[in-house]
Parts: sequence; structure tokens; C-alpha cells
Amino acid sequence: MAKILIFGGEPPCARCKATEKVLREAIAELKLDAEVSHVSALSPEADKYEILSTPAVVINEKVVVAGRVPDKKTAMEILRKELSI
Repeated sequence: MAKILIFGGEPPCARCKATEKVLREAIAELKLDAEVSHVSALSPEADKYEILSTPAVVINEKVVVAGRVPDKKTAMEILRKELSI
């Protein structure tokens, strides 16, 4: 199972919500087994990944998006690349 973290404000801002929506749509379309979690950008976990801009997406311990909302096509490309599918 892929572990996907979306870092953003608490509560999530519109851009963070949009990022989560796009990722969930891409995951569903690719029929992936993935756990998606929202994490505060002010948390110690954000420090671990050196998150400086939000929204930020971490897939299996690697920052793959920071400071922008990916479109669905880009999200699918990132998921395919990072999960080797």
C-alpha cells in the first residue's frame, strides 16, 4: 500500500483540499491501494521532509509536489513514476 501525505494548513486551505481531491481521483482511476493523510505543515513531520511551501505531497517518504496544485494528468504521472506502475 502506498503512503501519501498531503501537507498544508490546519484546517486545510482550498489549495490543499484541491490537491487531495485530485490525488484521490487519480488514485481511484488508477485503481491503486493507497492511504492518503492530511498533515499539518507546522508539524514535526513536516520538518522531517523540510516542507517549506504548501500544498506539498509526499509519496512513500519522497516529496513529489510542493507549492502547487497538480492537475489530474500530472498527479497520475507522478503516481505511476513513484509507484512504478
